[in-house]
Amino acid sequence: MQWSVAWLFCPVILSVLRDQWRKENEYRRNIAKVAAVSSERDVVLARLDDLPAWVFFPDVERAEWLNRILLQVWPNVNHYARTILKESIEPAVAESLANYKLQGFKFERMILGTIVSINWEYKKNNNLSIINILIIFSYAGDCDISFVLQRVRGGIKDLQIHGMLRVVMKPLISKMPLVGGLQVFFLNNPRLDFNLVGAADVFDMPGFSDILRRCIVEQVARMMVLPNKLPIKLSDEIPTVDLRMPEPEGVLRIHLVQAQNLMKKDVSMLGKGKSDPYAIITVGAQQWKTKHIDNDVNPRWEYWPL
Repeated sequence: MQWSVAWLFCPVILSVLRDQWRKENEYRRNIAKVAAVSSERDVVLARLDDLPAWVFFPDVERAEWLNRILLQVWPNVNHYARTILKESIEPAVAESLANYKLQGFKFERMILGTIVSINWEYKKNNNLSIINILIIFSYAGDCDISFVLQRVRGGIKDLQIHGMLRVVMKPLISKMPLVGGLQVFFLNNPRLDFNLVGAADVFDMPGFSDILRRCIVEQVARMMVLPNKLPIKLSDEIPTVDLRMPEPEGVLRIHLVQAQNLMKKDVSMLGKGKSDPYAIITVGAQQWKTKHIDNDVNPRWEYWPL
């Protein structure tokens, strides 16, 4: 049986690429942790590309007082998050992973850890019966999560969640607790990052970890990424349906016309050729993809997703 020399180098190349990918992810996670727990001066000295929004934009305030409150109630938040994870996220993720022939997924242990950071911006509005709060949510915690997949035990460390979270307090009422209910939702899919440990460490490479990450983000999107909202009822005077299914405020129309002067990504024998572009449109949890247009750096779609 003839063996090519390339077979000897493939494992080495894959190992080098995997190590480089893990080093880059580890660097980003460390920067986010510094941003969560350090002073602003320490964060500014880090790499500028990974800095949080409150460093660049003066109208975004770092809510230190809110972080102190969260630190005190964090054990209760951990208990609530564990319930959500087991009852809602776990069965949905298991179903999604089954589509990739990965069976038997379930969480065994979940501890959120102690590191948490929230930055927030108050958004004014003219409606006196509503309070709108836009939160730049940034969680870079020392969590400890274990799971089972395909009878293999693994764990998740260095979990990070970043996204734009909106909290709508409505309606304002004249009786305690003064607010009828809350609507909590992400404006777009949150950015999720983590590190696989234990026996699952061998799968911590582009591919498997991307599948797991995609499945988790999909389930979060179904729960609380626009147009889906997580309703929290605070007063019996407010019907639950008003929080779960509020009346629409308008109609959004999207018309994708064309793109111009795109980069030539295809490589030909005579140098760089053209590209086969397509567009992806994302609105909250919904996503649309146009058709490919072959060999064109000035494509015209005339696409109406909405």
